[in-house]
Amino acid sequence: MAWLGEDLVVDEEKFSTAAADMRALKTRTNALKTKLEGMYDSLAGAMDTPAGKEVQLEAKNVLLKPVENMSLVVGHISDTLDLIIGSGYYKDVFTGFEELSHLF
Repeated sequence: MAWLGEDLVVDEEKFSTAAADMRALKTRTNALKTKLEGMYDSLAGAMDTPAGKEVQLEAKNVLLKPVENMSLVVGHISDTLDLIIGSGYYKDVFTGFEELSHLF
C-alpha cells in the first residue's frame, strides 16, 4: 500500500531561481570557453612548427572539449527547468500518485 505521510510541495520560485542560475552558469561557461580559445590560439601561434601542429590539435581537444561538454549539460538542465516551471508537470505526477494510492 502506498501512502504519502506528508504533502509534497513543489516550490516554483526555487525552480525559477535554479533555472536563472543555470542560465547564468551557461553564460559564464561560454565566456570561459571563448577566453580559453583565445589563450589556446596565442599558445598555438608560439608552437608554429610541424611537431607543434600535432600538439595543437590534441591540446585543443583536451583543453576545450570538457568546457563544451559542461556547457551542453548546463544548457540541458536549464532547458529542463524552463520546461517544468509553471507547466504543472509535477502537479500531474502528484495527482496521478494520489489517484493510484486510492486504488490500494
